[in-house]
Amino acid sequence: MNTIKNYLATNDTRFVIIDGNICATIQQFYTTIQYQLQLPDYFGNNLDALEEILYDLEWIEESNIQFIIINENEFLQLDKELKPIVLDIISNEANTRISISYI
Repeated sequence: MNTIKNYLATNDTRFVIIDGNICATIQQFYTTIQYQLQLPDYFGNNLDALEEILYDLEWIEESNIQFIIINENEFLQLDKELKPIVLDIISNEANTRISISYI
């Protein structure tokens, strides 16, 4: 039986598309990554939970996770103080499975 996937994955890479026009608030960002990363139910919708969950990723089948941020200037526009923290969490060098690019 085939299951429907809510994300794009190819060549052992899961792509997470973050559109700044859609993710103007932190809650919109959390909703977007919950959908595309299929986060576990215990994800707490806060920065500590984000950091913890991005270091875990045990449920992700693909070896690599590529965050692609488009419309970066609009990303977290309504939660500007959180933007550098979120970007730092995503791009932390300690997690070798995650990479980030901007379009």
